[in-house]
Amino acid sequence: MTGSRETNHGGHFETSDEPLVGDHAVIAHHDGEENVEDDMSNASGLPADLFSRFGAVVLLEVSYVEPEYLRPWQKSPQGSCTGTGFVVPDDETGTRRLLTNLHVVQDATGDGERRVVAKAADVDLAVLRIVSEDEREAADFWDGVKPVQWGDDDGPPLLQSSVNVVGFPTGGRTICVTEGVVSRIDCRNYRLKTAGAAPGKILVIQVDSAINPGNSGGPCFDSDGRVVGVAFQGLDGNDAQNVGYIIPTTTALNFLAAIEHEDDGTCKYKGVQELPFRWANLQNKSLRKFLSFTGNSGVVVTKVSPLAAKANEGNFLAKDDVITHIDGRELGEDYTVALRENELMNADFLITGKRKGEATTFNIMRDTKPIEITTTLWPLVPNAPRDHDLDCTPEWLVIGGLLFVPLTCPLLSYGTTEGLQASGYLGIYDFMDAELSKFRADEETEAILLIDILACDTNFGYDFNQRWRKLDTLNGRKLKNMSELFNMYLDACESIERAKTDDGKDTIDFLQFIFRDKSRIVLETTECVASEQEILEQHGIPKSVSPGTLKKAAKERGQNKE
Repeated sequence: MTGSRETNHGGHFETSDEPLVGDHAVIAHHDGEENVEDDMSNASGLPADLFSRFGAVVLLEVSYVEPEYLRPWQKSPQGSCTGTGFVVPDDETGTRRLLTNLHVVQDATGDGERRVVAKAADVDLAVLRIVSEDEREAADFWDGVKPVQWGDDDGPPLLQSSVNVVGFPTGGRTICVTEGVVSRIDCRNYRLKTAGAAPGKILVIQVDSAINPGNSGGPCFDSDGRVVGVAFQGLDGNDAQNVGYIIPTTTALNFLAAIEHEDDGTCKYKGVQELPFRWANLQNKSLRKFLSFTGNSGVVVTKVSPLAAKANEGNFLAKDDVITHIDGRELGEDYTVALRENELMNADFLITGKRKGEATTFNIMRDTKPIEITTTLWPLVPNAPRDHDLDCTPEWLVIGGLLFVPLTCPLLSYGTTEGLQASGYLGIYDFMDAELSKFRADEETEAILLIDILACDTNFGYDFNQRWRKLDTLNGRKLKNMSELFNMYLDACESIERAKTDDGKDTIDFLQFIFRDKSRIVLETTECVASEQEILEQHGIPKSVSPGTLKKAAKERGQNKE
């Protein structure tokens, strides 16, 4: 599938020395002669309104450096690729901007970091600005360029509607147009490798226009020259023929409207409204009888986000509630709802497709009584961080050669599947998948994983066996997060140092690690300290603990002393 870095989707972002290399659709820079566009549109068979919009489409040339979560102190070699972006109307501050896919500009190097204004991993979108030391050069970029016109914001285009995907795909450097129709409207998970961590399914439009590497981030126009979506994925020919996906206009506009402008000039995007419950269908008659539910439609709630329930002070959904309607729209027994007549799909889009601050109304049956609950939903703190450089960075802690890292989605999504399998992650795959799909109950907790044993005399005799393990306790204490693990190790080291000057009481001579699979590793504290420098030098590790974990541990240590 194009649209993921592993399959050379054509993403990421650094331009050359110019503010943006943008083969700005040459037609947009023809001087004067209005009939040029008409002549070319007639020759191409494309409507004049559509052809006039090509000037808003730009080529993005990108260099990127990806993190290495399996070796979190390292980074991958620099890579490069291309993508597409397009000019959208100015934001509320009057700043001109471009829109593209996030996967096109993720991990950009150099000025790319300054040019990416806002990132939305949940909908794979990003906003760019033009950065140049020469103000005139930046102004020249915008000269004669008009932003696109958006299609209707009241829903996706109809099935069989004609569309044209415009961009700079593999095969050349000039602008490319592929024509097709809307084949399907669906509600899908935008995450490819860590689907369980998604905030909910989101509307997507399937088209039969060709979408190839380099098309990512480009606009999809309707027959009137209005943008009805953003190209972002296409199935490889081995999987299917003429199957491409675009992000609907409504989703793009919701993202742009949700960007918050900070006082320091930066922008922040927090995410789509998130599904705060899990459900099961009500097609089984025994389950319906157990719930005393006699209605004809709806689904039963199986889990509710503790954080969402707490924020709503108890006036919220609860386990075994039967949801019959969302915003007045009847749910089927399989959680489907009508988008339009005869177009049934997963009902998540009624929540994930809302604008920031827009309320949702649930009609439920609880203990045979009808109840109506109206609330405004928001992005939830996930049980494991979802996105590199948005809610996590690579963290690590080395103790006696044991390499510990927190469970994050990037740990599983960066790199190749073959590399992950070789590292031993399949040993706890089921556990990790379950953790990613859970609702978070405590904002301070994280799962700690042993993902390697860096061989040395201290840990001789403990075989890693290419199997990741989840750490449960250290010296009998259940661990909350990485910073607590580091602070406990510091306490042990300090106890050994104190023993040199006092009677040696209360020393922590051994570190006993107990894992979820009931395996155990015992190391001598003094040996861990003595071998640390040798291990770091052998593996090119700058520090035994990552900066983020160290900073958080120092803060918690200071709070505990107070």
